[in-house]
Amino acid sequence: MWQESKRLQEISLADIRVVFDKANQLEAQGRDIIHMEIGRPDFDTPEIIKESAKDALDQGMVHYTSNHGLKRLREVFAEKLKRENGIEVGAEGIIVTTGAMMALSTAVLGLVDAGEEVMIPSPGYPSFFKQVRLANAIPVDVPLSMEDGFRLNREVLEKNYSERTKLLIINSPNNPTGAVQDRQALEEVAEFARERDILILSDECYEKYVFEGEHVSIASLPGMQERTVTVHSTSKTYSMTGWRIGFVAALPKIIDSIVKVPQNMILSATSFAQVGSITAFEQGDELIQPMIEAFAERREIVLSYLNKMPGVEFAEPGGGFYVFPDISGTGLRPMEFCEYILEEAGVAVVPGEDFGESGKGKIRIAFTCSTEEVKEGMQRMLEAVNKL
Repeated sequence: MWQESKRLQEISLADIRVVFDKANQLEAQGRDIIHMEIGRPDFDTPEIIKESAKDALDQGMVHYTSNHGLKRLREVFAEKLKRENGIEVGAEGIIVTTGAMMALSTAVLGLVDAGEEVMIPSPGYPSFFKQVRLANAIPVDVPLSMEDGFRLNREVLEKNYSERTKLLIINSPNNPTGAVQDRQALEEVAEFARERDILILSDECYEKYVFEGEHVSIASLPGMQERTVTVHSTSKTYSMTGWRIGFVAALPKIIDSIVKVPQNMILSATSFAQVGSITAFEQGDELIQPMIEAFAERREIVLSYLNKMPGVEFAEPGGGFYVFPDISGTGLRPMEFCEYILEEAGVAVVPGEDFGESGKGKIRIAFTCSTEEVKEGMQRMLEAVNKL
């Protein structure tokens, strides 16, 4: 008789799916729903990238690539890392994966053994916690403070460190808070990692969406490249979420080991999607400047409405396309708030508990729909909160 594996019994389905499914049900009934629960850019992939992939298909680019990915894609990505991130790595230090999710899985499964601990600052992306559990390792919630802008610091890391700690996952700009870790914070993290001899997994998928401060790659700091695995993706940067192209960057000796994970799970990323990604990196930021400007405008709209909402407090997001307000002052728990806003206002947002200990009392708002929908959605939400 079929029975769910023990590892899956410890993993719940994401709360976002509960809201998303309910929103879709209401839409099917004729309700006008504004989707602010999904972290997916609403823009189309730039045309030149799509044409490049089409040409690759026409030229018969339909077969497996190396387990590491196309060499040319790894070369252009390595050039980008050196030019923009200060990370010195060649093509031999990169694996192309099926999206950042597979990149994260590759790092976790490749670096962590059963029973070892992985520190995850919260609020944090729910899959960080769940991928660690799938590896039979132990996720350790490292709670950050909204009052401090969800800033990392050595003190909170020391409180949650143990002799079993193997890895620390960082994510800047952060999903769900939009927090951008400044250079001083990352220098504290780097010092801690060197002294405690732990590894860093740095998820930098939102690096292009920084509206305050600067993006700093921790691998570029002194003594950190040898202990850091960096994850990137084309998904958010170039609005290529469905293309499923991500990257793992590390020392070649690390890459030569952990490539065994995708080799035995996916074999290789889609060949013609990799060709399109080459074009994306060759064209650079010129392609995405309109998206960056649109998200900056939407951020301002969301913050202006949140400032008017009674019972709502928040830290301004420095980057990404999320904000993570505390709604406990409204008297509702997060799921109750999300259900109320969905029913009353037709706006879908996500409860915060799934994002870790520091997600209690909070919700995530994604400003990833059109600018007009963001305005309408926030206006509806304000009216609904005023009725409480």
